[in-house]
Amino acid sequence: MAFRLHPDESVTHGLRRLARKELSKTRAELRSARPPGGEVIHEARRSLKKARSILQLVDDDGGSAINRSKRELRSVNRALSLFRDADVMLETLGRFRTKHRPRMTEHSFARLRGILAERRRATTKSAGRRREWNAVKRSLRAARQHAGEWKPAHHGRGTLTHSIRAVHRRGRKAMMRARKRQQASDFHAWRKEIKSLWYALRLLEESDAAVRRDVRALHEAETLLGDDHNLVVLCEALASSQTPCRGAEDLDRFTAHC
Repeated sequence: MAFRLHPDESVTHGLRRLARKELSKTRAELRSARPPGGEVIHEARRSLKKARSILQLVDDDGGSAINRSKRELRSVNRALSLFRDADVMLETLGRFRTKHRPRMTEHSFARLRGILAERRRATTKSAGRRREWNAVKRSLRAARQHAGEWKPAHHGRGTLTHSIRAVHRRGRKAMMRARKRQQASDFHAWRKEIKSLWYALRLLEESDAAVRRDVRALHEAETLLGDDHNLVVLCEALASSQTPCRGAEDLDRFTAHC
């Protein structure tokens, strides 16, 4: 079913229902493989982000019974991000190679790809040794249970009104800060606020054509900023690598795009 509130349900019930549903999906994805592969992690993180966006809406409304869930979902997100970052860096390198083929020799591309692939293998092996997945699944189970207790401060659509206004204000501030400072970290913070607003409006997408247009525009902006962030993460990882590429000129050309 779509990530939408039902017209015949209360907002509080709808938010709890969607959060519990997405947390169940996250847990189910992670149970399908051990350790999970890239696609599994991607789908699990997608569901987790939806649940966290709902938690943020309740928080922005001044809601209660959410502190335990904040801690639980934050710990799950940290664990999944390690794996997703490793996959994203490989994907980003591949796209760069396709788009800027004359800028990088085959030797340098293969060597950089080998560095990133080894990092991904090390991350997977480390997590398996620490039995981290069991802890992640326990946190997800607890968070799903606690999501049934989330309580917004306002009733009805007032919950969404207060929350959407709050995230919109944060997004505007983040946008102005990023445009003024031109720092990668600020653009990443702006992107996160855009994504929060995108998820919030998706809950109401079927109610208004203007909302649907805003949802499409926000998704496009978030995607563009996400591609930029992925390239920055990759450049930072390669710059700190203990096994630099032999083709120094190729690496310089690559990092010049960060």
